[in-house]
Amino acid sequence: MRFGIVADAHLGPAGTRVPAFHVQYGNADTLTAYQLALRRCVREGADGLVLLGDLSHSGDEESLEAGVRTAAETGLAVWAASGNHDCFLREDAFTDAVQRVGAGNVRLLTPEGEAVEEGLRLAGFSVESGSWGYAAGQDGRPQVSEWGDDECVAWFTHYPAISFSGEVSSAGLVYGDNLEDLEEVARLLLGREAPTVVVNGHVHLRATRIEGRVLQVSCAALVEPPFEVTLLDLEKLGGGRVKVRRESAPLVPSLAVRPPAFSPPRQGWAFEEGAWKIDGPDDRVCSAQ
Repeated sequence: MRFGIVADAHLGPAGTRVPAFHVQYGNADTLTAYQLALRRCVREGADGLVLLGDLSHSGDEESLEAGVRTAAETGLAVWAASGNHDCFLREDAFTDAVQRVGAGNVRLLTPEGEAVEEGLRLAGFSVESGSWGYAAGQDGRPQVSEWGDDECVAWFTHYPAISFSGEVSSAGLVYGDNLEDLEEVARLLLGREAPTVVVNGHVHLRATRIEGRVLQVSCAALVEPPFEVTLLDLEKLGGGRVKVRRESAPLVPSLAVRPPAFSPPRQGWAFEEGAWKIDGPDDRVCSAQ
């Protein structure tokens, strides 16, 4: 399956603009960028869309509903999870927006997930407020007991499941917070014998890492350079093998400002004999290595 992934759109109410975050590049016209992002996913042949959270900048109902409705109007299946910004006003604002839109092709990701093809399951969670930040919580942690022993699971969430804050901070960039219960979420995923592909936003940086049987693909933000969507191909093969391909598709031509990145825009991986390895396109030109 091919997924068109939009991370960190940070939509604001109609007529407003939201400032860029880590890269000083003026203000982003968030709704226009979001519409272009969804069209690009459709044009690139996505079988479904994934919204990785921070769909809104301040958690307001208008922005969340507009974001969900616009995604639904593509006609593609849409899987979504909330991010920390979506909870700024109310923790359940994202869920309520999905219910108000009432589109049959939009569903919230759940920790138990759903099987979309033989041997391939999609799962994830929407964040909740914690003691000092945000967490998966008991109800949002990976329900690995519900997953098949040989299923490849794509864990779509806003927050990374494997922290790389040290790497980002060493490059002089802003990482932000981790989940309060990150260690518990990571422990459950890393304990699986079958492959898991974590796909996240939040950090606003393109990055990848492998730890054990977990491949983590972090997606750049839509709200600031490089203004891109992520196209992710997941293919379950026989004998427990899995192939994953990621292509980052910018919405605008090359910019004068060079955005930070920790991984190339095109990469491929294969899970074989119990381990992930690089397989396929790999452009090694990165700006934050």
